[in-house]
Amino acid sequence: MRLRIAFDHFDSIAPIYDLIIPNANIETLIQCGKFPVSGKVLDVGGGTGRVTRQLMRIQPNITIVDSSFGMLKIASQKLQGNLTMGEAELTPFPANTFERVILIDTLHHVADANRTLEECLRVLRKDGWLIIQEPDVEQWGGKLIATLEKLLLMRSHLLPIGSVQSILSPHTAEIVIHRGINQYWILCRK
Repeated sequence: MRLRIAFDHFDSIAPIYDLIIPNANIETLIQCGKFPVSGKVLDVGGGTGRVTRQLMRIQPNITIVDSSFGMLKIASQKLQGNLTMGEAELTPFPANTFERVILIDTLHHVADANRTLEECLRVLRKDGWLIIQEPDVEQWGGKLIATLEKLLLMRSHLLPIGSVQSILSPHTAEIVIHRGINQYWILCRK
C-alpha cells in the first residue's frame, strides 16, 4: 500500500523549514511527556529534527520516522540519531517498542489519521504515552493554518480535538487534554 502523493511539499521546503516554522514548545512537551524516560522515544513525522534536537538535551534514544527524504536529509546534517524513512501509517518498528511516541504538528499532515493513531498505539508499550500536539481548528489560529495550507495545496486535514479523542478513546487507558492558544495537546496512556 503506497500512501505517498506525487508532490511532497516537505521535500521542497526542507532547506528552509527550520527558518520558517517556529520552535516547538519543548517545555510543555517535557512536562506533559514526563521526560526524560528510560525507554525509547519515537518522533513520528519528526522531519528536520527540530523537536528531537531540543528534546535530546535531556532524552537519549530518540528515533525519527518521516516520509520526506528532504526533511530527513536536513535532520541527518543537524543531529546524530536514528532516522528512518517511512509512512506514519505503517512504520517499520515491532509492536510495543517505544515508551513514548510523539506527534508534534504532524497528525494533520498524514494521509490517514485513524491509521496513523492505530500505528502509534501499536508501537507504543503498555503504560507508555502517546503525545500529540496539533493546531486547534476550533480557534482562529488553527483556522488560519488550515486555510493557508489549503491555499498551498497541502494535504492537510486539521481535526477537532473531539474527533481525535473519539478515535483514541476505545484503545487507551487514559486520555488527558490540554488546550492552549491556537493549539491542543492530547496525552494518551496505552
